[in-house]
Amino acid sequence: KVKNMKRLYSIKDFKWYTLFKQVLYDLELHDKNYLWLISDIEAYPTKEKYQELLWNNEYLLLTTGELVNMLEEDDFQWIWAVFSAIPNMYEKEDILKFNLPYIENIEEGQYNPHMDEPKLQHPYADFEIYAVDSSYMFIITDDSEIISKFQKKYPRCTEE
Repeated sequence: KVKNMKRLYSIKDFKWYTLFKQVLYDLELHDKNYLWLISDIEAYPTKEKYQELLWNNEYLLLTTGELVNMLEEDDFQWIWAVFSAIPNMYEKEDILKFNLPYIENIEEGQYNPHMDEPKLQHPYADFEIYAVDSSYMFIITDDSEIISKFQKKYPRCTEE
């Protein structure tokens, strides 16, 4: 099956980007069974235990429940991050066999998540949400239900 991936940008819907707790609830993802592979992270939690967790790890792999609990305790802003929503049927070892998704392409010819044809960077991900420089976020998905929710909750979003 050919996937019809879309990339939707939310640039002008909020004063502050990206408070991921709000995104989880806005898109009704707060109770879905995903493993969240969070990579290319720059964030500044207020609680020391989350500072240590984020600043001392190259990535996080959290269940939806663990992510929601963290954000309920400390709803901090994600400056940079890729949130890959992976169905929880996959094992951590299998997920980590692949390169971690990134926001900026570093090498010439490398996939550019902002400009190239939209595609998921992690092969097991159902969709990916990007927090970009505190300025905006975008989602890459072929899920029409998530696209519809994103467009409804972020009415100023654009597809590019």
